[in-house]
Amino acid sequence: MKRQREFTKCPVCGVNVNVYNLAEHLRSVHKESIESGAVRARAMANPLKVDTGNGWIVDITACEEALVKGAALITSRKFKRAIKLLKIIPEEYTDIDNVYMLIGTSYIQLNRLEDAFTYFDKAVKSDPDYPAHWYNLGYVYLHKGYIAKSRECLHKTLALNPDREVKDRTKELLDGIKDVLEQELANKPGIDPETYFALEERFRRGIDFMDNEDWDAAIEEFQYVASIDNTSAKAYGNLGLTYLLKGACEEAEKHLKKSLDIDPSYKPALINYRALKKVKKKVERDPAYLAKLKDKLETGYF
Repeated sequence: MKRQREFTKCPVCGVNVNVYNLAEHLRSVHKESIESGAVRARAMANPLKVDTGNGWIVDITACEEALVKGAALITSRKFKRAIKLLKIIPEEYTDIDNVYMLIGTSYIQLNRLEDAFTYFDKAVKSDPDYPAHWYNLGYVYLHKGYIAKSRECLHKTLALNPDREVKDRTKELLDGIKDVLEQELANKPGIDPETYFALEERFRRGIDFMDNEDWDAAIEEFQYVASIDNTSAKAYGNLGLTYLLKGACEEAEKHLKKSLDIDPSYKPALINYRALKKVKKKVERDPAYLAKLKDKLETGYF
């Protein structure tokens, strides 16, 4: 059974501290580096997992000390070092969701959104009843451009009765989503919020199909979005990209042009359209070039 883990003991003074405030407590109260003194000595002396011969046993004390040290590194803005340290904590650790949360937070600070998403998603799956994890996931979804998924996560946050700070931040994000949605729909006559969210879900599925190189399924999703919202430069842009990756250069060119007709400044379509001529020549000489192409082009997001 998972123990209550909102609070942990400060390794210096022993007082109970909210785990999310531990790094700040160490900095402001003790004004000393977590790398010094008894904490460092104990962390160095204890491996995180011990091989007993009958299987691995997690050293809870060493894991907690690594978690504290990682939080302190984050407070000191040493995000890469924090990530490296926190990643050695084994998944069997009781409070692994806190570890995932801190890793995700570090990736946010490094502007590595996809990596942050991976770890916030792990945190939610490790402890789906903790509201702050849903808030973090909703925050990343919003910055990835997925308004519907963000809203879903934020409503889940509120349903779990978060503390006042998380509640206030959640409501602030939901207000922001409402404003963004109003701006989006102002340029899309005939599309209501529920239709918009449904299109976003189809668009996201299209990107998932692209990631799995299921080009035909991706094309079906983007075509559906474009059929409902014929002002979507992103849908036409991703259609062009998918056809390009499939090797259908003429279809790719047609849809990329359509995307740029709608929005001449849409960056992914601009990048991919400029690459198209060069791609055609290379594919003619080397059909296997398409397999190397995926990472050199840019996917648009809803």
